[in-house]
Amino acid sequence: MLLGKRVRALREGLDLSQTDLANKTGLHRSQLSSLENENMSPFQDFTKYKLLGEVLKADPHELWEMGQRDREEWKAKQHLVKANLLRPDIAKKLTRLIPILKEVPNSIPNNLEDFPSEIITGFYDFTVKDPKAFMYEVDGDFMAPEIKKGDLLLIYPGEVDKVKNGDIVAITNGKGVRRLRRVTFEGDEIILSPENSAYPIMVWKKEDKPKIIGRVKEIIRRR
Repeated sequence: MLLGKRVRALREGLDLSQTDLANKTGLHRSQLSSLENENMSPFQDFTKYKLLGEVLKADPHELWEMGQRDREEWKAKQHLVKANLLRPDIAKKLTRLIPILKEVPNSIPNNLEDFPSEIITGFYDFTVKDPKAFMYEVDGDFMAPEIKKGDLLLIYPGEVDKVKNGDIVAITNGKGVRRLRRVTFEGDEIILSPENSAYPIMVWKKEDKPKIIGRVKEIIRRR
């Protein structure tokens, strides 16, 4: 993979730290570090290459072409990883930078770096089995006392079909309402329950077009 080495060489040639480059481009430092160390698939969005090109004094089209070639190589490697994950005698896990989101997304993009930048607050280096896993940073007390403001929730979109009564999920509906709640299924209805009794219980019916985005796998308390 060539892009990471190229970005590092250009950055160091201008005597910029990764933090400097992050501040000048608006990209996350941890994301740039992961890119340079080839721990993530390169960006798909050309706008990010344009930002890098402007700061690094490089042709953004050249960087983009490198990135697209590297993306194909990354995809090939991930296919091998997924194949190994399916082998019980290996049972490997995938360690990578997980995006931290400040709100429940409406959907999961094919490439996690394509989440809208305005909802990403950072990245967390973690070991996961679900290649689509993301973190949600809690910004409220709706699930207190079990889940507190500032906690990170590891969410697995790949386990939507395993959700059962009592699980905590990220869920949306056809009206654009997004919630993080404990669910109970009753016929065609989904009951959304907060842990904090100060918040109301919600009932979404079939006509509300509920869609479970992912199941909470782990609670991470950063203090």
